[in-house]
Amino acid sequence: MNLKYGKCGSPKIIPLADMVDQGQYSDGTLKAQVGYTNPEAWVFKGAVYAKLKANICGECGYTELVSEEPAALYDAYLKSGDRST
Repeated sequence: MNLKYGKCGSPKIIPLADMVDQGQYSDGTLKAQVGYTNPEAWVFKGAVYAKLKANICGECGYTELVSEEPAALYDAYLKSGDRST
């Protein structure tokens, strides 16, 4: 893996480091939620999550988040009907 960051151009990259959520009821994994598999339901909407990893520059500290399952998040986004962005 030959990563360099635009912020400082350093090759000192820590690839795909685990992100940890330390919330009270968390399973410890930092996740992104975009939508639901069943957005019309009143309950049990089927939230779609993807685990987040981070690429971290070992020189300037710039951190970039990367989703493990971008296609699943995008499909949930399309189903949600939210096109505000």
